[in-house]
Amino acid sequence: MNIDLVYLVFALAALAVFAWQQPAVAASVVFFGGWLVLPVGHFPAGSAGVDFPYWIIGLALPSDMLLTKAWVAPAAAMLGVLAFDRATLFRLRPVWADAPMLVWCLWPALRALGSPGTDPEGWLASLYLAGCWGLPWLLGRLYYADVPGQRLLVKALALAGAACLPLSLIEGIGGPQTYGWFYDDHPFRLDGAFRYIGYRPLGFFENGNQFGLWVSLCALAALWLALASGGKRLYRGLAALTAAMALAAQSVGGILLLGMGLAVMWASRFVRARSLLVAPLALLLVAGAVYLSGVVPVAKIGKETAFGQRVVGAFRAVGRGSFTWRIGQDQKLLADATARPLVGSGDWAWWRSKETRPWGLPLLVIGQFGLIGLIAGFGALAGPAFAAAWRAPRGSAWQVQALPLLLAVIVALTLLDALLNSFVFFPAILAAGGLAGTGRPATVAA
Repeated sequence: MNIDLVYLVFALAALAVFAWQQPAVAASVVFFGGWLVLPVGHFPAGSAGVDFPYWIIGLALPSDMLLTKAWVAPAAAMLGVLAFDRATLFRLRPVWADAPMLVWCLWPALRALGSPGTDPEGWLASLYLAGCWGLPWLLGRLYYADVPGQRLLVKALALAGAACLPLSLIEGIGGPQTYGWFYDDHPFRLDGAFRYIGYRPLGFFENGNQFGLWVSLCALAALWLALASGGKRLYRGLAALTAAMALAAQSVGGILLLGMGLAVMWASRFVRARSLLVAPLALLLVAGAVYLSGVVPVAKIGKETAFGQRVVGAFRAVGRGSFTWRIGQDQKLLADATARPLVGSGDWAWWRSKETRPWGLPLLVIGQFGLIGLIAGFGALAGPAFAAAWRAPRGSAWQVQALPLLLAVIVALTLLDALLNSFVFFPAILAAGGLAGTGRPATVAA
């Protein structure tokens, strides 16, 4: 099928949705609908014919795939805003929290001024980031910065998880095949598809891991709705359905993130969220700095010490060998990624000479855009999430006052997952944008 034509038809359909629905609802339908049904993009020729096309880095960064669903879905939504809701757009005023996202989107073009010959070209890479990251952020600022908007976003997340039910039923039993029915063979259709029972679905996502992350974080939103609404039957049904789908997908990482999110929300009844954040954040920053510095030879410890071998063996014994494998890929390319630590190489495939690539997004960003890019990109999401969690009062998480905390947790879990995966849960950018535009706790009833 002609993917460009599909994207064009979707953009026209987006205008029809905006003509039919309120702008905030229409933006939600278009953004989430695009992620649920659009093709991923133009995969490199021949990618579907090999067992493991490692050279596809995913949609979070500019590469040789520049027209993708991550760009088209928010662009189509913004087209609707321009056509039907310019008044809301023109009323928007910048805030300081917008600065990291602006730097992140402009950075490829800025660094190319002093280092031409980047791949893709600086202006093109900036245009890609502006569509994939900047436009979802702007949509979040427009429509999800107050209580009704944030509640709408949580409902959209819950429904977007439930909408994956047909994919879960079909592909959980028969294996990932739906993408090929509508478009072309998906290059990652067999990557990690075989699970303990049946298959992990893929649907129209970048990777089966992304499907698992999607349904897990959507389940977190649905469970919040069910508890915050006093147990309304519809929300109870959504919560049960999405939680069951998350478990059935058997994506261990996604299930662990769902459990962590529920644990943080539960604990916030007894301890302020800021107290839960300080120690893990400090540990993560220190561990990340040590990891990137190469001071601790992680790969050597894993291969040449008894303790390291026992740890690796334990992960393999429970079927989690992919965890140590991902760390191993990062370790192979750590020196290459940090060759120009501040500004990066500007080349999306800086790892090509090693015939493998890092699997975590941070090292991919550092290799391409340096620490400046990493701080701007990750900081754009982490800043509003941290601020919202810092302001959150102690109390029950299952009430409307905890909406910002819920969204902050979803953003934090997205960033945590990105440490080991090259994709992100793109709805988290909507959430971060919404959090950036609000600084007051909610005061209305659920």
